[in-house]
Amino acid sequence: MCIRDRYQRRVREITGEMKIGALALALATVAHASVPTIPLRNGIRMPAMAAGVGMANDSAAEAMVSAALANGFSSIDTAHDYGNFDGVARALNATSVKRESYFVTTKVPGCGVLTQGLQPPCFSNTMKMAEESIAALGLETVDLLLLHFPPILGWLGGCKVGSKPCVKIQEQWRALEALYEANKTAAIGVSNYCVDCLECILDNATVVPHVNQMQTHLGIPQDNHGVRSLCRAHGIVLEAYSPLAHGKALTSSALATVATAHNKSTAQVALRYVAQLGQVGGGTDLAPLVTSSANPKHLQEDLEVFGGWELSSVEMDTLGAVTTPGCGLEAPGSCCL
Repeated sequence: MCIRDRYQRRVREITGEMKIGALALALATVAHASVPTIPLRNGIRMPAMAAGVGMANDSAAEAMVSAALANGFSSIDTAHDYGNFDGVARALNATSVKRESYFVTTKVPGCGVLTQGLQPPCFSNTMKMAEESIAALGLETVDLLLLHFPPILGWLGGCKVGSKPCVKIQEQWRALEALYEANKTAAIGVSNYCVDCLECILDNATVVPHVNQMQTHLGIPQDNHGVRSLCRAHGIVLEAYSPLAHGKALTSSALATVATAHNKSTAQVALRYVAQLGQVGGGTDLAPLVTSSANPKHLQEDLEVFGGWELSSVEMDTLGAVTTPGCGLEAPGSCCL
């Protein structure tokens, strides 16, 4: 069934295209009861927690997706560069959960990074890789399609050093806009886009990104060098990946104190802190986040982050003052300066 059949109505948003789908509307009511959904600017709602499969091979990814769907998750996060589409596809094909009841995010790599990603021509190769990725997942459409990283190498400059990075970004973004218009995805966005890279898109976008997925955890400044403020100003949802910094964010004595006060694990408090960053500085919604596990016990503990408790403003300030572990260089653009 094509996405045009699933979508019942289309309206216009200020910048041009605004779509709201039966798939996304259903997610607001059928997602696991303890997991809220976050509204995107176009009316789509995404679950506040996704099961990620980064760094997993096919068999591990299959196990992780199967376990997540069986334990209350309704959102799966993958990417071309993870190299595990086959495993994710097997799990999605085998699940008894109906397609309209789960949300799938995938990512296409940035264009023009010499050591990784796809190469120019950026528009046509982004279109090709995105369509191939959707097919490899055994799907006709995805719910969220992201540019995985900008065409810069780590700490070396930014997107506005010279003109080429911005040009490549804008060509890739045109491709995502075309895929969005063609109903191959319900929403589009970016990942690892700091302020200067995001501004390259905002300068001439027809559709403003719906999501920016960034490394976010204890030890990274709450505003992340202006990223959160810029996203909020443009109605872009800031989604967190690596919310535990691969365990490195769990060693703070301040975190342990807060965890004891709530009778929660340090991991649960660290995740709750990241979720509540969406409400810092005047925000109204929790920040969505991506976790990763195949362990049913850990999956249930992750979901309990939304189980009727919250951190006080004093606790958020205390945890926000923690300065370690800091940002880890996980992808081009992943650490903002």
